[in-house]
Amino acid sequence: MCGLAGIAVRHGAPPPDRGRVAAAIEALHHRGPDGSGAHVTDRIALAHTRLAIIDVDGGAQPLANEDGSVITVYNGEIWNFPELRRELEQHGHRFRTHCDTEALVHGYEEWGDRLPEHLNGMFAFAIWDESAGRLLLARDRMGKKPLYVAETDAGLAFGSDLRSVVLVTGRRPALDRARVAEFLFQRYTNAPRTLVEGIDKLPPGGALSYDGERIRQWAYWTPADDAEPIGPAELRGLLLDAARRRLMSDVPVGVLLSGGIDSAVVAGLLREAGANGLASFTVGYDDPLYDERALARRVAQRHGTEHHELVVGPDDFLRALPRLAWYRDEPIAEPSEVPLFLLAEHAARHVKVVVSGDGGDELFGGYPKYRAERLLGLPTGVPAVACRLGVAALRARPSHRRLGRAAETLRIRDQLLRWASWFRTFDSAELRSLLHPTLAPTAADAALVQPLRAQLAPYAHLDPGRRMLLGDVLTYLPDNMLLRSDKVLMAASLEGRMPLLDHRIVERTVATPAAERSSLRRPKALLRRATSDLVPTEVASAPKRGFTVPVARFLLQTGSRPLQRLVLSDRALDRGLFDPGVLKRLVGGNGGRDEELKVFSLAALELWLRTNVDDVTSHPPQTVEPG
Repeated sequence: MCGLAGIAVRHGAPPPDRGRVAAAIEALHHRGPDGSGAHVTDRIALAHTRLAIIDVDGGAQPLANEDGSVITVYNGEIWNFPELRRELEQHGHRFRTHCDTEALVHGYEEWGDRLPEHLNGMFAFAIWDESAGRLLLARDRMGKKPLYVAETDAGLAFGSDLRSVVLVTGRRPALDRARVAEFLFQRYTNAPRTLVEGIDKLPPGGALSYDGERIRQWAYWTPADDAEPIGPAELRGLLLDAARRRLMSDVPVGVLLSGGIDSAVVAGLLREAGANGLASFTVGYDDPLYDERALARRVAQRHGTEHHELVVGPDDFLRALPRLAWYRDEPIAEPSEVPLFLLAEHAARHVKVVVSGDGGDELFGGYPKYRAERLLGLPTGVPAVACRLGVAALRARPSHRRLGRAAETLRIRDQLLRWASWFRTFDSAELRSLLHPTLAPTAADAALVQPLRAQLAPYAHLDPGRRMLLGDVLTYLPDNMLLRSDKVLMAASLEGRMPLLDHRIVERTVATPAAERSSLRRPKALLRRATSDLVPTEVASAPKRGFTVPVARFLLQTGSRPLQRLVLSDRALDRGLFDPGVLKRLVGGNGGRDEELKVFSLAALELWLRTNVDDVTSHPPQTVEPG
């Protein structure tokens, strides 16, 4: 895992500014503290910071082919590197390192723009073809590694985060006010858009070329709707192979444990794949409603890991927020990101790589909303009962957020709006009231649901269960969960790996009927059948909690209520984003479950503006004054 940045110069524009390139390298240090490098000519700047995982001594970047005509900077891991190397060597290519990066330059020589199709991995890369004067960018299929781009008068800039693109271009960042409603609705923005004007995210499974004049962008991968469904035995085989590949490392590897099924499965697969002396890490709280350390400890005992625990309190939470706001680079989406950040810092003292169970809920139907939606699909007359049953099911999980919104969500008639609304912070009516009148149209129902509608348009022929799950795989998973995992773990210079999201598993699972993946009585039924021997009984039977945080106690009952002061500060109000009266009534509330997340999201937006837009620095702040 690493950081990359650069710019391909537009024809007739000045050469890259070396000082700006150096500033981007400095700001990416946390993504690659083990080394840095740059390749700068009149036409291209390629910058890189390295977190050395494979071929520690020989994998420095930028890396070129034999004659220097093809040069790359790259972030991620290529899991099928051994097979690619053998294939490329058979075609006459000669490798001088043992690093997977070299497969990119030789693969480009062999396959050109079709290179990404040959890769099984998590990656974002830039390849400069010196002979053609052409840049190729690509991002992995699931969106595990971020890649941002911006076209300017100077050329096409790119980077692993928004900040590096801003620093390379030298332009002052500006908030895209039209995207504020989208963020507050769902706590993230959908690719390709970001909250910074003029900077986009390359979508997952996307590639882009630039020749100094024209940009060409295309999707090299989308989930096929006609793949062969997968059964438990075949799934187990693919899971084991994915776990084995994710043990590829020349540095220590650990595993992140919650108290849930997905991380227990991953720990068991890693052990079955041959991991010895595996370290495991979990975070907890002095609140039994949210603390899952006992279940994580049971998983660690079952699979023989060297277990580490971290307890996070209110002061830890608040102290970490300013630093994480800078590292996160986009607004903090979930309160759970803060304890994950602190756990990552703790784990980084022991290992450089951690494996997690990310993606299990979205792929195998773990969230209660999937079962609630299936109830709505029962015969006429049942939906009213479904509303009551769905709310009752959710209330059985007292740590589940937005419980008061469950009944309202089930009553939304527009199917896509209902799907988009399950994890909302504000609904559209609340946003239209809260936002400045000039921004209210951006909170229309049609505008908020448009990204999901566009993603699912090619899959209109699928049944609702598969479409709902696929919608989360295409939007919520890459634009929120995976972006969170990358930014938060890399803030601690820690690489994260997600075997459940191996694209071979994803392709087969999304083609499997929703009812086979998750039943009304048994969420993640397919995954459970494939891995029942890996999950302790106590974990398998425990109610789903998710990675939740006691936000009310941490934020709304702590001293001077700093986040409320931040949201209502003159500096925040002067931005003109909100109706001051509505905002003050909201923030001055009593702090119920809905209000705590609303305040947190508003504070996350303001923290991000102060640490990433108002002032662009190469190092994170230690504190941010609330006023």
